[in-house]
Amino acid sequence: MIGQQSKSKITLFEAVLHNLTTLQRCLMFTFAFLVMSAIVFAEKTNIASFFFASLPMGLGLTSNFITPLVTLGLLALSSAAYFGIVYATKMSTPPRQDTNRSGFLSELQLTLVFGACFGLLTAILCSLIFVIAEPHLPQAFLKYHQIFGSLDIALILVTATVLSTLYLGLLMLPLSLLLSRLSEREGNVTPIKLTTRIILTSSLIASLFVALLIAIITSTFSINLIVFSVIISVITATALGLLYWFVGLEASIIGNVVYCLLVSYLANIFL
Repeated sequence: MIGQQSKSKITLFEAVLHNLTTLQRCLMFTFAFLVMSAIVFAEKTNIASFFFASLPMGLGLTSNFITPLVTLGLLALSSAAYFGIVYATKMSTPPRQDTNRSGFLSELQLTLVFGACFGLLTAILCSLIFVIAEPHLPQAFLKYHQIFGSLDIALILVTATVLSTLYLGLLMLPLSLLLSRLSEREGNVTPIKLTTRIILTSSLIASLFVALLIAIITSTFSINLIVFSVIISVITATALGLLYWFVGLEASIIGNVVYCLLVSYLANIFL
C-alpha cells in the first residue's frame, strides 16, 4: 500500500465512480457506524456505568470527562474514515473494473477470518504474559479485574471498535502520513522498511500512553506495572498495525474485537 503512493493519485470522487470496492467499503463503514450507534444507544446505561461508576462496576471517572470523551470519539471516527478510506484510496493502484460480488464477499470473508485468527493468537499470548507477570503486579492494578464482571458482549464490542478507531484514526494513520512525507526526503526507503517504521513507532507511542494512563487511573507508578503495560500494548498495537497494512482495515477491527472478547472472557473466569 505504502510503496504505491508515488503513482498517480486519484480523488475520492473518481475512486467511487470507477472502483466498486471503494464504494462498498464506504457503504460498509456507514453500515457499521449505524450498527454501532444502535448498540451504543441500547447500552448507554452500561457504558455510563463502565466509565463513571466506582469499583467494582467502573472506572470512576467524573462528569467532567463526558465532553472530552464524546469529542475524542467523534474526532477518531472522522479521522478513521478519512485515513482508512480516502487516504488509503489515494495510495492505491489506479481503479480497476471489478463488479464480481462473489469475489468481493470471498475476499471479505477471508479477511475477517484472518483477522479473527490473528486476534485469537494475540489474546492467548497476552494472557500467558499476564499469568507470568501477575505475582509481580501491584494490587492497586489487579483489583480492576472486577470491572470485567460488569461487561457484556455488546459493551465489549463497542469498546473494541472504539479502541481500534482511536488507535488507527488518531495515531497510526496520521503518523503514517507524516513518516511517508519524511521518507520522500530520505530517498531509497523500501515499502517494507517504511511500513515497519510506521508500525513500530505507533506501537511504541501507544504503549507509553497506555502505561501512563493505567498508572494514573490506578494511582500507582510501579516499574513492574509500566513494563507489563508497555509489553502488552506493544504486542496488541503491533498486531493491529500488521493486520491493517498487510490484510485490511476490516481485519484490524475484527482482530481487536476477538482479542477484547477473549481477554475479557478469560479475565472474568480466572481472575
